[in-house]
Amino acid sequence: MSLPRSGPKSGLGPRLDRPRDAAASKDALLEAARMLFGQRGFERTTTREIGERAGVDAALIARYFGSKADLYVAAVVAESQDDQGPRDFETLEQIADAIVTRIDERGLGPITQALIRSDTSDEIRVAARAHLVRRLIQPLAAGMSQEGVEAPRLRAEIAVSALIGVSLARSLGWFEELRSVEKQELVDLLSEALGENK
Repeated sequence: MSLPRSGPKSGLGPRLDRPRDAAASKDALLEAARMLFGQRGFERTTTREIGERAGVDAALIARYFGSKADLYVAAVVAESQDDQGPRDFETLEQIADAIVTRIDERGLGPITQALIRSDTSDEIRVAARAHLVRRLIQPLAAGMSQEGVEAPRLRAEIAVSALIGVSLARSLGWFEELRSVEKQELVDLLSEALGENK
């Protein structure tokens, strides 16, 4: 996956005419951060670019969020509150579908990047991991526990780790068949491979 180049022609778009009240400025910064962090990751996104994309002064990041790292964490939290797809995951197939769909449609988001990049700050990594546990691992483990599956938390962690790894390989084009297989076929294969044997 190639990341967009920085600079004046980087696709940031023109400055937007937005109301100059605090709530609108804060929302604009958060939305711009979610988009740019999702595309580029934490280190390759500058506060200046976030401000330009939002159409407000980048200095407002410090006022409303504290720091660039704090804004990143806020973007992760906002994504967890505004995920597309099912609000509650109950099965491995639902989680597989959500992960593959997310990466196919929007690429590697800030949560995935925070977990895989070696230069992620501890603060950001903790927030991303907590989101992943709350959103995916805990519901899957709870479902397994209700079904009487042995070691449900460990099995849920293994399944989610495998799903993220496969989706990452697909996104980056590591393997031809994995890259080109239809989404539903991939979801079915993952669910079968990682699910409980009947």
